[in-house]
Amino acid sequence: MTDVPRPATAQLFDLAAVSRPDWSVDQLRDVLAQARTEDMTWGRVLVAVAQMIADPGAEPPDLLAAHPEPWRLRRRLPGPEAAHRGAAAVRAALQNPESD
Repeated sequence: MTDVPRPATAQLFDLAAVSRPDWSVDQLRDVLAQARTEDMTWGRVLVAVAQMIADPGAEPPDLLAAHPEPWRLRRRLPGPEAAHRGAAAVRAALQNPESD
């Protein structure tokens, strides 16, 4: 079994050089190496770089900001009941405003 998607780093640099001549390929190479050492998957790197190429205001260091902190990956997401509790609390606050 092969790894899919397979890293195509050289081709990604070529695409960035053609699409974003305002970027330094050396800076992108450094940022990409740092992202990969922080266990960012190739698929995530590919998507993030493609989004950055399409964004005229993006810079290579933005790739590191796109990587979530490790604690966010381990955290359990709140269930739908959390939104219902929050909505109920807002309704109650609106119906019974505290007087100062």
